[in-house]
Amino acid sequence: MLSAGIAVVGGGGAAGARVVGQTLPGEPAAPGDVGPGTPKYAVGRRTIVVTTEPGRTVPVDVWYPADPATTGAKTVYAIPGASYSSSVAFDAPPVASGGPFPLVVYSHGSGGQRFISAFITEALAARGYVVVAADHLGNTALDDFTGTTKTREEIVRLRPVDIRAEIAAITAASADPTSPFAGAVDADRVGLIGHSAGGAGVLMTAAGRDGAAVPEGLRAVVGLGTYVEPVTDAELRRIEVPTLLLSGTLDDTTPIATETVRAWKRLGADPLIRVDLKDVGHQSYTDVCYYSELVDARPDLAPAIREAIKSRDDQACTERFLDADRAHRIIDRWVIGFLDRYVKGQRNAGKLLRAEDPKIEVVKVHR
Repeated sequence: MLSAGIAVVGGGGAAGARVVGQTLPGEPAAPGDVGPGTPKYAVGRRTIVVTTEPGRTVPVDVWYPADPATTGAKTVYAIPGASYSSSVAFDAPPVASGGPFPLVVYSHGSGGQRFISAFITEALAARGYVVVAADHLGNTALDDFTGTTKTREEIVRLRPVDIRAEIAAITAASADPTSPFAGAVDADRVGLIGHSAGGAGVLMTAAGRDGAAVPEGLRAVVGLGTYVEPVTDAELRRIEVPTLLLSGTLDDTTPIATETVRAWKRLGADPLIRVDLKDVGHQSYTDVCYYSELVDARPDLAPAIREAIKSRDDQACTERFLDADRAHRIIDRWVIGFLDRYVKGQRNAGKLLRAEDPKIEVVKVHR
């Protein structure tokens, strides 16, 4: 156990998971990297355990740059009934030289899981970021399945608690010469990404919810289909760091009219960029459409697990929605371009922050 409440538990695989690299006949291949440009690094993944407050520990995935020549076993994303081997991330290789690297925290939505948006977290690590993402226990897919979901009030309270603890833990690990993450993290360059309830979590963190200090080094915030309702007007006005809001016109869970517009009118961010994506739904920011394809290829799967996974199809995966691969390419371009511009400080990344297809991407900017 390291200081700051972190324990490294090895790679991202799990006992009893499917054989690493195994793809059975008829199963779809794991998603590849759809981020902009050419990846600079291979990607590593480890899972750690972080104590976020007394009596609460959560599993946290860490994706990070690895040497481009890395070989070996790929990491396994262990989902009941839909476990699969990544086509991008390796299982626990050493961190690449050339650090420290900027830090990004990803916070999943209600009923999600820490690796539910691997298409984002992997692509960021391949382009020179350390990315951490917790299972927000009490508000995960497994909690939905087992009936252990916490109250709304407790879910809201815990989001910034978990996020701040993740930052503290990985920063402490970077400062520990015995840690596999020694020297990996630049705590002066931090970005926050949140989907849905995770969007509320990163906004509350950036606003200093409950009098907590805003993370040092915070340079940018990204909200994906953000659940804005729990964030007060005063908190929104206090957020001054560059902020990006991606929203979908077919998102009926966090609709543009009631969620995005409120944030758009009240955020104090400079700049504040809003991108409304045509035919994008609430789960378009996740890998659930791939999970759905996997369970379709596994006819012997338990009906309850199949139903739980397929229940999200109507939020991203039917014909009325923008194709998942295309949606992911657009989302990655905006997210990576924004973080490259405002976390890394790369001015030339601004070229990614404009609509490639104005029929799909409606862009508004507040400065």
